[in-house]
Amino acid sequence: MQANKITIKNPKAPVKAVAVQVGERRIIRIADTDIDGNKKLRDALRLIGGISFSYANAIIKVLNVDGSKKLQDLDEQSMDKLKTVMKNPHESGIPAWMYNWRRDETTGANIHLIGNDLKSKTTLHIQTIKGTRSYKGYRHSFNYKLRGQRVKSRGANFKGRIGNTLGVTKKTAAAQAAAAAPENKK
Repeated sequence: MQANKITIKNPKAPVKAVAVQVGERRIIRIADTDIDGNKKLRDALRLIGGISFSYANAIIKVLNVDGSKKLQDLDEQSMDKLKTVMKNPHESGIPAWMYNWRRDETTGANIHLIGNDLKSKTTLHIQTIKGTRSYKGYRHSFNYKLRGQRVKSRGANFKGRIGNTLGVTKKTAAAQAAAAAPENKK
């Protein structure tokens, strides 16, 4: 057996829940993400997938909380408020232009997705475009760049350039070609 693999002796045994007191919170779970409680609120919110710098600032402004305050220092009422603002940003007064999923294909509504919801929605959307065989879907299926980036000399796909770049020769090869050129003319 390999040393780096973990084996579970009794998988059916119940998992014990660890009780953490309010004053001792070190890791806080928000939106399916474990966040260190010692981080500042502004930085801690950015660790959640789908929350950017500007969106985190908007949440802090809506909550009327100091952004430099530690996450573990928030009381239960503020934590509940934080979770409701993240679930329903339109009811909290966050403008629609800050949302990350605007004009949804099925509903037409502007929504903001965070965490695993954003990952699953993005994956489903990419699969849908691949199925329609649109230009964007075609490029997704072959792992090509699809937003107009340069592909001739910047890498063919996200893995990087496969093979040599066009029009580039090594100095040693150029020197050998120059030395061999006069011999061919004779």
